[in-house]
Amino acid sequence: MNPSRLHRFLRQLAQHVCVVIAAFSVTHACSAAPPATAEATATWEAKAVDSNDTDSEQQDVVITQGGNLITRYHASLLGTPGLYPVNSPSGLALTRDYPMKEKGKYEKDDHHHHRSLWFNHGVVNGLDFWIDKPGPLTGSIVQTAMSKSQNDDGITLTTNNDWNDKDGKRVLSDQRRWTFTESQGDTVIDFDVRLMATDGDVVFGDTKEGTLGVRVAGSMKVDAKLGGTGQNAEGLKDGAAWGKASAWVDYSGPIQQADSDEPSDWPTAGITMYYHPGNSLPECYWHVRTYGLFAANPFGRHHFGQPEYEGVKIAEGEHLDLHFRIVLHDGGFDREKSEQHFADYSQTKPSF
Repeated sequence: MNPSRLHRFLRQLAQHVCVVIAAFSVTHACSAAPPATAEATATWEAKAVDSNDTDSEQQDVVITQGGNLITRYHASLLGTPGLYPVNSPSGLALTRDYPMKEKGKYEKDDHHHHRSLWFNHGVVNGLDFWIDKPGPLTGSIVQTAMSKSQNDDGITLTTNNDWNDKDGKRVLSDQRRWTFTESQGDTVIDFDVRLMATDGDVVFGDTKEGTLGVRVAGSMKVDAKLGGTGQNAEGLKDGAAWGKASAWVDYSGPIQQADSDEPSDWPTAGITMYYHPGNSLPECYWHVRTYGLFAANPFGRHHFGQPEYEGVKIAEGEHLDLHFRIVLHDGGFDREKSEQHFADYSQTKPSF
């Protein structure tokens, strides 16, 4: 057989083998597992489990959708309520492991108080609830009650919490409502919080150290130089987005994979946080850092280059409501999709 005929024969044989393999793969896949129904993939579940914190009498809640872990709500996440892990719809880990676990390859063991996803503030009646270093002016937030409900559309967790000084004396209390749903293929978490001056006047002070915070996965942060980026509604990116007022900010980037050492092969995912336009505090500034911190702060001003002021006072017996939306998404930053999420959120009425 001459070389040209041999080459043609081998090419036809290879094509035939590929067709056979593909047909076998499709047949095997169809017989091995029936296609998932829309109802099955949309199923939400909330399972109460014992807290990881042995000092807490409250329970944690594991949130899943279609059998995939979305997050675990911790009544006490090393001393303050929070979410960890926080996963994209496909299961990609969006927040860093430290300090809940040993730091990973692209993580730093800094800022022990940056615990995945949390809510607190650095100056409240002169007490610091942001930091966790024990001291005479360090406060703590303790959950006192939790209830949950669920339906086909999602899950709602409602918690009550006390903000205490170092001696356990209550300074104020809050009620938090976490609502987990889905939109545009993304996981949506609405976070509504009512801050209540139950024990005298309360002042949330003017500091950058607050308030709804996230510490993103190490490979996602801008400083990892793997493609991670943060950008706000006005189009400001990375360091330029820090300290600016905006309706929302997205932080996206590659997520490290255990089975690959090549970052260019890693999938991308991210988190977008929104500040509801109906909030009584009209502006939210963003403490978003290239090292991975990502926080919405409606109280801080002077650290962000604005005129210093006396903070926000809640008179005894009164309350202040704040409303945020957190969107967990697969894939990189999509401005059009982010703007649609904000338009949808703007039309919603917060739960209280």
